[in-house]
Amino acid sequence: MIKIIQSSRPRTDSTLLLNLLHGFISPEEEIHWKTEKLIDKFLITKTHNTNITLMEYKYPQYKLFFIMSGRNDSHVQEEIDNEYKKKSNVLVINYDKILVSDNNSIDDIIEFTFNEFNNFLPKEIKPDKDDNLIKKDMKKRMEIVNETVINMKDMSFEKWDKFTGIHGSHKYRKN
Repeated sequence: MIKIIQSSRPRTDSTLLLNLLHGFISPEEEIHWKTEKLIDKFLITKTHNTNITLMEYKYPQYKLFFIMSGRNDSHVQEEIDNEYKKKSNVLVINYDKILVSDNNSIDDIIEFTFNEFNNFLPKEIKPDKDDNLIKKDMKKRMEIVNETVINMKDMSFEKWDKFTGIHGSHKYRKN
């Protein structure tokens, strides 16, 4: 049985990446945090544990696919182990590739992540619908995330949206 684990350190845009993944496969499904509690129930789960070797050992009954976001800048200096990057069941997406900027629009991010997921994930779990509809679902999911971040910017970090996994003060917290 296939399981997909979005496995990244905090502050690497892992929540956005998780929502793009959901937009690709199951756009109406809420996120499932925490892998260690929910892997048996859902296709897609999220964890901040990046020890892939340990998870493969812990869950040998599943065919695991890991989607990770990496970031190495002044905020996060957490490189993903090079051994993991070489594994065929690991997809590493650089933080900069999913960050909206003057040179990287939402549409660019959707196109990029769609292609990455489409080339990486097993074909049997890809939805049976037109690629443009999948991209539309991914974009809608990203827009929901962005709206939720804005709506929750003044809330406590302990508050969180169960659909997107966004916390209060998600992008605006001090620590």
